[in-house]
Amino acid sequence: MLKKTIAAVFKSKGKKKMKKSELTYTLSFDLKWFSHETSKEVVELAQKKGLLKGNEELEPNFDVDEVEVEPDFKPDVNKIKASSLLDEIVDYLAENLGMSRQEVIAELNRKQIEFGNVLDLEVVALIYAKERGLKVEDYVDKVWEEVKNSWRSTEV
Repeated sequence: MLKKTIAAVFKSKGKKKMKKSELTYTLSFDLKWFSHETSKEVVELAQKKGLLKGNEELEPNFDVDEVEVEPDFKPDVNKIKASSLLDEIVDYLAENLGMSRQEVIAELNRKQIEFGNVLDLEVVALIYAKERGLKVEDYVDKVWEEVKNSWRSTEV
C-alpha cells in the first residue's frame, strides 16, 4: 500500500521528482489523505523502505507507471504503518507474478505445508519467489534477521 501511495502522489502531480516538503504537502493538503504530521511519517517510511531515493529532491525508486492506482484509491495509514516484512514480500510476489495477495498467500500456505510446516513463512516466500525466477537478494538479509529474532524469542 505504501508503494501505491507514493505512486499516486507522483501521478497526481505528473512529476518525476519532488522535494520532501512538496510530497508531504501533497499527501496532507492536496490529496487530504493524512494529517501533516502523518504525511511526514509516510514519506520517511517510504525513504526508509527504499521506495524513494535522493537528497534534495526525492524520486520513486520504481516505475510509477507500472503501479495501478484506482481512481477511488485512499490509503489506510494503519496498513501502511503495520506493514510487516511478510506483507512486503507478498506484495512483491503479487505484483511481479500478476496474482492477488490472497492467491499468493494461498500458494505460500500450500508450499509451507509441503515443507512440513518447519520453515517460517518468510523463508517459504523467498523460496517460492526464487522458484519463479524473481530476485530475492533485497529480502534475504531482512528475512534472516526476522527469523533469527523469532528463534531467540522462542528459546527456553
